[in-house]
Amino acid sequence: MNSQKRWHGLKDLVQDAIEHGSTAVEQVHKATAARPFDILEQIPVIATPTRIVRVVHDVSVSTVYSAIRITNRTVGRVVDIATEREKP
Repeated sequence: MNSQKRWHGLKDLVQDAIEHGSTAVEQVHKATAARPFDILEQIPVIATPTRIVRVVHDVSVSTVYSAIRITNRTVGRVVDIATEREKP
């Protein structure tokens, strides 16, 4: 195996780790945040504002992790183009 193939393999491995790792961390992040939201939503006086804050939180978290994955894919494509690698 030549050096260029090894570098591309390493790039693919890192890219895959970021893709799947960020998805796993996002799920843990949301699940962890859900616990206090669940408790606070049981208090009638603050239930409605808590639901609003939860939605804002979840959308923000999803947006950040989505941006990480989009950036990861974009960087991977740029590396492929820069090294003139053909994708299968």
